[in-house]
Formats: sequence, C-alpha cells, structure tokens
Amino acid sequence: MDMNDEGRARKIAMIEQFYEFISATEYEKLYELCTDDVRMSIPYQLPGFPNHGEGKENLRQLNGAMDRYSSTAQTVVKVEPMLNPDSFLVEVKGDMVVRDTGRPYRNDYLNIFRFRDGKIAEWVSYHDPVRQLVAFGFTELPVPAES
Repeated sequence: MDMNDEGRARKIAMIEQFYEFISATEYEKLYELCTDDVRMSIPYQLPGFPNHGEGKENLRQLNGAMDRYSSTAQTVVKVEPMLNPDSFLVEVKGDMVVRDTGRPYRNDYLNIFRFRDGKIAEWVSYHDPVRQLVAFGFTELPVPAES
C-alpha cells in the first residue's frame, strides 16, 4: 500500500466516523473531523429544511433540524474514491423516525465528500425528497418560514 492508499483509507474511516457521529447525535465530534470553513449542501431539500451552510458555527445552528427525528441511523453502504484523492462518492442508507408523525423515514443518499488538509471541507448530499414528504405527512410542499 503506498502513501496515497493509506491517506485514502484514513479519509474513508473519517467518513464512516462522520455518519456514526450523526447517528449518535454527537455533532461536536463530527465537527472535529471538519475544516473551520466546512460547507454543506443538500440541493433537493424540501422548503423549510436546512439546505446549505458554511462554517462550523453556522452548521451548529442547523443541528436543531435533527430534533425532528426521534431516532436517527445513517449507515455507509459504499465509498468510492474519485480521481482526485481528496474526493469521494459515498452511498448512505438512512433509517429514521419522524418525531411528529411517528412514521419511518428511510432514504438513500448519494454524497460527495471533499477533503482539504486531512479534514472534511465539503459534503453535498442528494436524496429523494418525495420519501421525506411522505414521512413528514405533507400533502403539499411545506412553506418556508419567513426570515
């Protein structure tokens, strides 16, 4: 195994830890894996749910969105290194329960992780928002809160 393989193996282990911390709602431990200016993006997120954030402080403010779930489990299914040794395509299965409806929320996520200086600098998460609509019991798209 050359140094590049060792570096990738370490980053893959960090991605797996990242999701273990999400499942355990240990966000401070999660942020230790990230750069100070980490960026998060969820392009197909429903209105009224966080869809982007930049910087650890901003992301900490978004943690409250996870309170919508009475249980949270996200499991890494597959990690594919990309051509850039700092980028990975990550498949994740989510198994959560929506607190207000009691309904299961199971979704498949496709994520792109980018590292810088050995830490997570960006993650982009794609999911099926229709599954989210059903789990939350929405019969129409939610209206975003006024800012």
